[in-house]
Amino acid sequence: SHFWGTQFRVFCETIRKHALATGDSTERSCKESAYWICTFSNNQYRMLQELGKTHVESSFYLALRSGTCKGTCMILDELALPLTRSWCLFELLQTIQLEAQQQDFHGLLFCTSTGVLNFGAAVVELAMNIGKKLTTLSVENASATSQADKDMINALVIKEMGSFKAIDRELKQHVRGALQKCQAQVNGSFADL
Repeated sequence: SHFWGTQFRVFCETIRKHALATGDSTERSCKESAYWICTFSNNQYRMLQELGKTHVESSFYLALRSGTCKGTCMILDELALPLTRSWCLFELLQTIQLEAQQQDFHGLLFCTSTGVLNFGAAVVELAMNIGKKLTTLSVENASATSQADKDMINALVIKEMGSFKAIDRELKQHVRGALQKCQAQVNGSFADL
């Protein structure tokens, strides 16, 4: 899950860090890892057809529910921009559901160009900025290029979660857990000095 405005080199480095963190820590494992990336998977000239008529026909839904998807990497920068985009939040909603439904699903990982927050690997300043951004964030305020997409995703959030506050709580819980791992990593590093 990512925001198109993220610099491409940052995006690539973030994916590389994730592959190293979840593989066998070699460049070879990076090259053997597979990722579904909407920017490259969706025909940008046929978006209406790519997204389907309902959310279950969308490429986002089909990729996440394919049975081969192992988890969701959310590519974050210090502004946490994916958390302001409706389709990223749609992926978040599907991920929350998959965590509850599939034992082998690895869940939501917050990834940065410095490492995976959930594994305690991120620059402290970046982790703090993401935490600060989260305090003012509400899924209800997410935006989409298409108002129809935003309306569909908002209606789905209400249907599946009951309220925007419920998904906000779930998101904050996931980010808080990742940031606590970063904090523990930093505290351990200082203790080792």
